[in-house]
Order: sequence, then structure tokens, then C-alpha cells
Amino acid sequence: MSRVVLIYGSQYGSTERYAHWIAEELSQAGVQTEVVAASDISPSLLAEADMVVAGLSDYGGLLTESSELKKLVNQLLAQPLTLFTVSFSGLDGAPQEKLDGILRKNVGEALVDHANGIFHFRGALDHTRLSLKHKTVMIGIRSAIAAIPKKSVANQQMLDSFSQKTVDYSSPEACAPLIQLVRENLG
Repeated sequence: MSRVVLIYGSQYGSTERYAHWIAEELSQAGVQTEVVAASDISPSLLAEADMVVAGLSDYGGLLTESSELKKLVNQLLAQPLTLFTVSFSGLDGAPQEKLDGILRKNVGEALVDHANGIFHFRGALDHTRLSLKHKTVMIGIRSAIAAIPKKSVANQQMLDSFSQKTVDYSSPEACAPLIQLVRENLG
């Protein structure tokens, strides 16, 4: 039986939720899976994996727990790797090249170049759970987006989130291409 280790770095829970959705689907397909927070990952756990899937949450271009992946770069380069990020707007708010660039900046060229697949998913935003730091940053984001004369759908959704307080664009169905790629790579 193939074994996949799913690593996640999640600030407010969306990325962890995606990791569990992916694990559930792979388990139903007969793949042994283990979901582990990036801060808890060990070289020995990675050595036992046939494949690694790593997901990180994107907050203003900083990927949660990316430093943990960088510490294990040699072990991650030793087996197949698929990467994903989760942000408020995902590909609806930024082109693939920009999001891939954020990934490169945070985890390094070697891991991104080694990855057999890169995915970017949409997440949730709960203004009531934001840290003081993130609330402060969001004030600047709201002002910047409000000043844009021709707003994208994702920009308008961000503005709307301030009055709605909680919005969730995450979707287990969005994981399907990633799951298919993992299954194909496992043979």
C-alpha cells in the first residue's frame, strides 16, 4: 500500500481543512495517508513516505510554516512532492505565475522545481478571528482595494467580506485535480 504524508501550515484552518479533504479522498482510494502540521514533521516520517503533499496558507505573500519545509529540503527532494497554497482569492485574484512566485520566494527554487504539481486553492476569511496584526493589515488592504476603479470579482468579494465578517470559498471539489495527480504518480 502506498503511503502519502500530507503536511500543512495553516494560520486559521483552511489549509488544514484542505489537507484533511485530500487525505480522506486518498484513503478512500486505498492510499495510506497521514496528515501532519509542518511544525510537527520529522525526517523519519518523510523517509517512510512514497509521496509528500505540502500545503501552506498565504497571508500577504508570506506562507505559514514555510520555514519548516525549508529545514527539510533534502528529505523533501528525496521523493515525489506536490505543493499547494490556500489564500482568500486563489487563482480568482492572482495569476498562476504570481502565486507560483510567492511559493518560490517562501520555500525556495529547489522545492518548487522538484514538485510534480502546484495548486492554488481559495480559502476562508473570518474577520472575527484575525490577530491584531492581521486586522491592521486588512485595513490597508481594504483601502487599497477600495481605491481600484475597476475591481475584479475577487477584489469585490474581499471588500464584501468586511461587512459579512465571515466568508468561505474553500471547496473539497477543488482538490480533485491534485488528488488525481497524486494517484497517477503513485501508479
